[in-house]
This record gives sequence, structure tokens and C-alpha cells, in this order.
Amino acid sequence: MNKTAIVTGASRGIGKSIALKLAKENYKIMLFGRDEKLLNEVKSEINKEDGDADVFVGDVTDENFVKESIGRVIEKHKQIDVLVNNAGVMIAKKFIETNLDEFKLQVDTNLYGVYNFTKAVLPSMMAKREGTIINISSIAGKNPVSGGTLYSSTKHALMGFSKSLMLEVREYNVRVASVCPGSVDTELLTNTIMAPANSEKILQPSDVADVVFSIINLPIRAMISEVEIRPTNPR
Repeated sequence: MNKTAIVTGASRGIGKSIALKLAKENYKIMLFGRDEKLLNEVKSEINKEDGDADVFVGDVTDENFVKESIGRVIEKHKQIDVLVNNAGVMIAKKFIETNLDEFKLQVDTNLYGVYNFTKAVLPSMMAKREGTIINISSIAGKNPVSGGTLYSSTKHALMGFSKSLMLEVREYNVRVASVCPGSVDTELLTNTIMAPANSEKILQPSDVADVVFSIINLPIRAMISEVEIRPTNPR
């Protein structure tokens, strides 16, 4: 039986690449995001390769939307094997130039969104006594980042969330992993003040997708709880 994977922020960038990678590995993909047109384009791409995907359009910060959507997934597919919390927002600017609304937006998406999906998915994984939750964090969740104080603080919090949750649910054979990429060639980075001079030398979304699949593909007895992936030579 094909396994079922949920990918948030699946319309572009890292999320899209993860969805396409898992679809090629015969996972049924539940695509979550706010851009219906782009999500349907990802679905069409998966379908062309004889894959299986459903689209869920909504905001990850909307608790009711998340609960209802996860309920529909479980009703249809009976199980959720993988959750990839990828949806994220980065507003990169010097702290003195920021405002509280910008901070709240990043906290809502980068933390509350992860909470909503994890809370909705965990009961079924614990009952099944198997599952994998992967949170796409960042090198900024481990190191200080000039120009990314607010973003970095949300990713530091996400690391604490992931590490603590891992200890709580491992007895149910539920694995929790944090993936911490360095610079990745996506809109999230390239449209900010932290954009690299040479985007060809930094990571591609497919590189992160390969790492995510390698974590998922381990035997259930084995868990990678944290991994960094960096450009080899970004300059």
C-alpha cells in the first residue's frame, strides 16, 4: 500500500521539490498551500508521472482549516505516514527597521503553523505506532544571522520544539527530525537583503528534498533527529 505524506508550503521552492521527490517514491501527496493555481500545477506534474496528489488550499495558521483537512485525509487514506512542515515566512531586514506585525507574521507561520499540523497529525501516528515528522528549519535556527533577527528567533524556537517533541513521541515509533539548510536558491532567500551574489553555487531545492527522503527512508528503528545541509563552496 502506498504511503501518505503531507507537505506544507508545497506550491514552490523546497516544498514543491519535496512533494515531487516523494511522489516519485510512490507516496500519495497531500499538497497544502495558499496559491491554488500553483498547487494545481504541482498536482498536474505529479499526475503526469502517474503519481497521486490532492490539493488543500488554505492558511497553515488557521487551526480549523488544518483540523478539517487532516480529518479528510485520514478519512480517505486511513493513515498519515509523513508530515513535512515546510511552510515558512522570512522578512529579512535590520531589526531596527522591523515592526511587530512583521514579527507576528513570522511567528504565526513558522511556529503556529507547525503546531497546528503536528497537533492534528500526531494522534493517528501514535495510534499506528509509526510515523515521521520533518520540520524544515534553517541554519538560522542554530546560528546568529545579521539581518534576520526575527526570522532566526522563530527558527531557534522551532529547533527547541522539534528536539523536545522527539523525546516525547519516540516511544510510539514516531520520528521527529529538523532539517537545517544553509542558503537555498528559492524566492524566500533571493528576494531579500541576504541574497547571495552567485545563486548557482548555493543549494537547490532538490538537494533539500533528497535529504528529506533519506531521513524518511531509514528503517523505522533508526532516526536522524537533526541534519545540516550547506553549500559546499558558496563563493
